[in-house]
Amino acid sequence: MAERLYPSDLSEAALLVFLDWFGRRYARSTQVKESFLEGEALGSARINVGRHWELVCTLVNSVHGDADLPFEAARASVEQRLDLEGLSYAMWIPPGAELPVGEPGLSELALVAREARPVDGDRLELRRPVNLYLRRTSLDGSVVTVLGGLSPLWAQFTNRVAGSFQLNAQDLFRLPEGEDERTELIERIVLAAGQPDVDDSCVISADDVWSANKLSGDRSFVIGSPVAQGDEASAALRRTLRKLLREAQGVVRPSADARALVILAAATELSSEKVSLTLRGMDPTLYSGYDLIAVVADGQVRVVLDPQAGTLPWDAPLPN
Repeated sequence: MAERLYPSDLSEAALLVFLDWFGRRYARSTQVKESFLEGEALGSARINVGRHWELVCTLVNSVHGDADLPFEAARASVEQRLDLEGLSYAMWIPPGAELPVGEPGLSELALVAREARPVDGDRLELRRPVNLYLRRTSLDGSVVTVLGGLSPLWAQFTNRVAGSFQLNAQDLFRLPEGEDERTELIERIVLAAGQPDVDDSCVISADDVWSANKLSGDRSFVIGSPVAQGDEASAALRRTLRKLLREAQGVVRPSADARALVILAAATELSSEKVSLTLRGMDPTLYSGYDLIAVVADGQVRVVLDPQAGTLPWDAPLPN
């Protein structure tokens, strides 16, 4: 077995998740013929599809520029621990979330990874226990000011509480995907707002839910960004994508039956990824020449350029 390097090459993780989706969508087997790096955030892979065709993938790592030394060191520590546990996962870290670098944090994360629950096929949810802190700041009004991962849901508390409140949810980065669980958490917060001790501060237990993919290989990947989502992060993403797509244009690639552009993105959920929108606002000549364009984020694949049925050679019955 070749010696493993830590932290991992995230382009490899993007390719594995993409090929899993690709195989299920087109009902064709895939095999990586060769893959190689073309820069710190750019790679390529030649894929045999159904033993009849060849697909060339251009792999773009849009989160590479966000990484700093502490985050990469923590990523390496978590990947090593997951490998020691025999957990072949692609673990997706919500942007801005911190990774453990020592004990007991590594053991705690390994435990929740081992206890991860399936949500969709090989996708999993890792549940990290966290505390939320609710405090009434005034008897007037009926509103909850939210800090952290519940801030997008602040309107769901309006006119449901007696007074003005502050909810500190800074340790919660990602909610569970199930709507019932989200509703149940909101109801518990509303109920806590009516408790007599809420003026001092009320502690509400919750789960910070990270996602993961169960992989068929024998190693793990940790994907994320230490930079929280926001306007500055979106501007940096536009600059990064423009630069990498220009670099990709200058790479001479072998002939193939089709070409795909696969972009790895950091996002709390697939619905909040910014790469798709960013591409639509860019010069289309930067990504012309591809038959398929896909974004990989939060363990899922979003198709940006989706060819019509039958356009790709393997998306049709084999000739007699």
